[in-house]
Amino acid sequence: MKKTIALVLTLLISIGSLLVPTLAFADDALVVTVEDGSLEEKGLESVDWFKAENGEYYFFIPSYWDASELTVRTSAQAKLGDADIVSGEALDLGTSGTITSGGKEYKYNVVASSGVGTVFITTESGSLDAVNADKSVKEPGEVAIYNAKGKLQNDDKELSYIKGRGNASWKGAKKPYNIKLNSKAKLLGMNKSKKWCLIANMDDLSLMRNAMTYTAAAQAGLDYSPENAPVDLYINNNYMGSYLLTSKIEAAGARIDVEDLDEVNEDICIAEYGDDFDMDTLAQGGVYGSFSGLLEGNYKYVEIPETEDSTTDGGYILEMEIANRYAGEKSGFVSNDGQPITMKSPEYASKAQMEFISGYYQRFEDAIISPEGKNGDGEDYKDLIDVESFAKYYDICEWTSNVDTGLTSTYLYMDTTKDGKLYAGPVWDYDIAFGNTDISRYGNDYTDPAQFTVCYSRQYRNTIFGQSDVDEKANVFNYLCQKADFLAECKSVWDSGVYEAVSAWSGETFDEYAETVTDSAVMNHIRWNSFGTGDADEVKAAYLKEVSTLRDFASKRVEFMNSHISDARDRQTKTNFFVKIGKKLAAGINNIFEKLIVVFRLENKTFSFYEY
Repeated sequence: MKKTIALVLTLLISIGSLLVPTLAFADDALVVTVEDGSLEEKGLESVDWFKAENGEYYFFIPSYWDASELTVRTSAQAKLGDADIVSGEALDLGTSGTITSGGKEYKYNVVASSGVGTVFITTESGSLDAVNADKSVKEPGEVAIYNAKGKLQNDDKELSYIKGRGNASWKGAKKPYNIKLNSKAKLLGMNKSKKWCLIANMDDLSLMRNAMTYTAAAQAGLDYSPENAPVDLYINNNYMGSYLLTSKIEAAGARIDVEDLDEVNEDICIAEYGDDFDMDTLAQGGVYGSFSGLLEGNYKYVEIPETEDSTTDGGYILEMEIANRYAGEKSGFVSNDGQPITMKSPEYASKAQMEFISGYYQRFEDAIISPEGKNGDGEDYKDLIDVESFAKYYDICEWTSNVDTGLTSTYLYMDTTKDGKLYAGPVWDYDIAFGNTDISRYGNDYTDPAQFTVCYSRQYRNTIFGQSDVDEKANVFNYLCQKADFLAECKSVWDSGVYEAVSAWSGETFDEYAETVTDSAVMNHIRWNSFGTGDADEVKAAYLKEVSTLRDFASKRVEFMNSHISDARDRQTKTNFFVKIGKKLAAGINNIFEKLIVVFRLENKTFSFYEY
């Protein structure tokens, strides 16, 4: 009897486990897809409806579609009102309604964008699962990009790949991506290129902070500031949200006009190893490992063969980075003062190239640390950098009150075939700027528009004592802002162009851009449930409140800086004597352990004492 009962229970459990997914599938069995029924030449671009957290369905319509004439396709027999829906025929769905199928009612809403471009991507697999699971995975497919009026921007629709990008932003639900077109295209008024970034702006409810900073920097005359345009992104028929399509930071004439040493190094390797050689297979040299970013005065590189074509002459693009991210990059160095630098270009740098660029940066760092502004060889920091670009970069970043300046996403570049000086820029990554953060570092309140922050920044690194530690050491812009001649240059460039540019982006230009992206933003925030409601009017009101908050901060910030740009920016730490002694003692112990860990791991590749 017990065996019979057990068998019956087993059968019931088995049947139940089969029914659960069946019932779940039946609940969402109907898929409704729409296309623009008014277009004579239809593309492959279609949009599936989206089920929001409120249980209702949404059609998110691109800006150039006619929302009153949509070609509708259904995965099962369905009715709109009392009339059967004939798949492939055009209908006016209105702004809302109910579709019935299989005895179930589906309430839907139609929300249309306006004023922005549209990017349609179809991956080869028909899925984004592999890409979203691993940032390094590249998947090919097709892409079609349209301006707000529906004009196709790329004649060649082949997509070389889509892949993930970003660091902190990659951890969000709304993922950022890099894409590479098969052929160069001039997209939405931007210069021709194959490589582009799709910035998610997940942490910025206004969706405006990056765009306003990039464009203000360009208008202020900061070279190579990222070109950008707002777009609605659709992947595999699914609306992904409002994104910022931007140029990529790379060595290229229209991006950063420096000679591409990666091309030189790759040509050397192809000549040595053959046409199909993969640069990722090159042996690594220098100090590598999980903790290499914590050890001052080291560098890492890849083993490029030494030939008659080998050179250190050309372009270098550097990124200031956080120590725990340094380990994942192919090439880079850590300065004697503890600043990790990763190489954006050449990404696959030779030993000679790393010796050159790390040595040059060290000469600059030694000069700015010195109270006299000169290094041990008597070189003045002003002779090693383009001071104007550093001053403009600082002014822009201080206007944004950017928490990451001088810590991460901070770029420098140089070309030895030109003047051979370091330049600051391009600007990058401002989604948590303009008061949009609760982070507090070294006494800085980034939510106060009437407080200098960037000039007081200290080095930042995760240490063996925990995450998000802020060192007592000044970072680059803190050191520079202790120089009277640098502050004078900051005042000069502010008066001669920066003030005008940021003022426009705190006023009329701001309002114009906000009006352009509002409808796209409403779709985005319904899609991602940013405000906990799917009501379009409520979402719009909440979004415009975010926009107003940003405008208020930016305008107050401009006036504060305009009144105080010449003020000395040198304050003492607020910590008392005993706290300061304790910090120094902890830092000393930390540095001893870091060096021991790094050295030990160099000898024992498999040993894992501590991981971030």
